[in-house]
Amino acid sequence: MLTDIAKKIGLKEILILSILVLGFYLCFVGGYGSDEDTLPMIYVFEARLADGRFVTSRFTGYPIPEIGIGFLAYFLGSWASNLATYLFFLIGVVLFYFSFSKKIDYENFKYYIILCLSSPVLFFDNLESIDYSWAFLFFAIGTFFLSRKIFELAILAFAFAVGSRMNFLIFCILVIFFFNYENKVPVKKKTILAFCTFIIGGLFYLPIWYDNGFGLNWITAARPLEQGFFGLIARFSYKTLLSIGLLQSIFIIYSLKKNLFSKKFYNNYKIFFILIASNLLLFLYIPAELSYLQPALIILYFVLSQQMSRKLIFILIFLNFLNWFVNFDILKIQYKDNSRCGAKHAISANLDLSIKIGSLDKFFSTRDMMNCWADDSLERGKRILEGKATKIKD
Repeated sequence: MLTDIAKKIGLKEILILSILVLGFYLCFVGGYGSDEDTLPMIYVFEARLADGRFVTSRFTGYPIPEIGIGFLAYFLGSWASNLATYLFFLIGVVLFYFSFSKKIDYENFKYYIILCLSSPVLFFDNLESIDYSWAFLFFAIGTFFLSRKIFELAILAFAFAVGSRMNFLIFCILVIFFFNYENKVPVKKKTILAFCTFIIGGLFYLPIWYDNGFGLNWITAARPLEQGFFGLIARFSYKTLLSIGLLQSIFIIYSLKKNLFSKKFYNNYKIFFILIASNLLLFLYIPAELSYLQPALIILYFVLSQQMSRKLIFILIFLNFLNWFVNFDILKIQYKDNSRCGAKHAISANLDLSIKIGSLDKFFSTRDMMNCWADDSLERGKRILEGKATKIKD
């Protein structure tokens, strides 16, 4: 039996297993990571434990991951909150695929998985204690139940997605209305499903709404508007290319050049292009973190796994892995504060072709970024810097 299994294990299976194991290892050695939003999420949970205050980590709040990540960090430490984020990413990616594949092609599935795992943005950003994969997991669960017409569970999962990241309300509503159901679902029923998702998902934000006197001023975000409209467009375009990879973007456009103007191509993948477009529009509004585009990347890789030849997918995977070791850039950006811990507010940019450190090197070189935000003069700060559970024993 073991011999038969060994015969079936090829290069793709070994590659997938190797990346998975590497990911699990990095969850345990990376501390709380380099994302400055992680620390507020941990403190928010502790504030709720201490005096019941329902404060948010930033802006609209991210109720479910704030509680989940905060809980794991408080009682277990960074390994647990990192591992949860990583596992949620893996499960979400798998469930999303099976939500849209009626006849499972396991070769396509393996290429899709490798594409997602080899993407620097998807892989490395989901090894830290942050909320992106939490929202996508619930979205994928909801989509999976929707594809099986288990509407009650779909609504519940979608509500949890909204409770993880508010912008997922848009993705949930779009997939409810544009999903290719086997049997037609009346528009009235779709509207009820969307409305229920809005109401139940909104319940997670009731404490925040109440704390703001039932006003709506808390539904906001930090937008980079200093550079004007054209600066915003430039930032959006540049960061969108970076999220995919500069060489990968050129390669994908070249590979799909025959399909880009094909009506049949867009009709076959209509729901995916609608979801990608909605993610891009949200990113245009706030072109900040590359991980804001994680949903679009996962969906793009699904389409490519169905549409591209094996040879072209292999080249794309190679380019993704190449970015683990070197990154190709076209801009030299000047920041208002160039110090290591300074806020990265770009003030200008010039064309400058260059090769920079890869994502793997960047991952390890930024493990100490928590030093910029955690106060090591306090016991809690020391524990965060060491990746330990933040609970201080009496």
